[in-house]
Amino acid sequence: MYNTTSINLSSAPVTTTQKRDGLSDRYSLIPTTEISDTLGDAGWEFVSGTARRTRNATRALTAAHVLRFRNPNIHNINGNIVECVVLNSHDGSTAFEMSFGVFRLACANGLIVRTTSLGGFRLTHSSLKLINVYYAARTMTERAPEVIDTIRRWQEINLDGEQQLALARRAVTARWDNAAFVDMDAMLRPQRADDTGTDLWTSFNRVQERVIRGGMDVTLRKPVINEDGTEGHTLSTRRATAIRGAVKQVRLNEELFRIGEQFATAA
Repeated sequence: MYNTTSINLSSAPVTTTQKRDGLSDRYSLIPTTEISDTLGDAGWEFVSGTARRTRNATRALTAAHVLRFRNPNIHNINGNIVECVVLNSHDGSTAFEMSFGVFRLACANGLIVRTTSLGGFRLTHSSLKLINVYYAARTMTERAPEVIDTIRRWQEINLDGEQQLALARRAVTARWDNAAFVDMDAMLRPQRADDTGTDLWTSFNRVQERVIRGGMDVTLRKPVINEDGTEGHTLSTRRATAIRGAVKQVRLNEELFRIGEQFATAA
């Protein structure tokens, strides 16, 4: 079993120079500390990180990890800070990825930006070179205003009640494709004063926080085989827990942002 633990630049998966046994010689391991230094040369400063926590100390050395960086020359917009999010591992489970992120001060919540035009960078470890990381980071600095424009655009789009419900339903399905019932009032209920708006950006952040962090009851369908051999299902209600896996957090955040972008495009 594993979940996510906070890490810094001195943590094992960041500093390790070992790759998982069994990976080919073509697999290039560049310590994430060197990648962090390269981002620093491009103007991005480390602020936080998480990693997959395992019970196996050897696996922990090479586990997938996510680091978030900020550029002091990129100004925040209404309490939203543009970030560079790095996903890396040394066990062959993921490629090296850099994406835009947004940290929302109101709820201390980190998003991953994933749109058609803002897709980030993905490099296989067999072709991973620090010079490519440097130029990718410089490109992200140049394109950061596009993220800010996206936030402004979403803030200008107002959603009525039905549209907010549709957004919440799509987000629920992204996490639980077998959901039978989720309390939509809880999904959309503001948890703080800054969450009371009906614009797409505020509505999206309310829904995203609930889907990622949980806290409400969900009823899920579980397939079963009946005594006569036919297929059926049972219903199980439980309290939704927070997404724990570092990679799963990234992937679900990406999918949620894609859903939000579809609402923005349709507006």
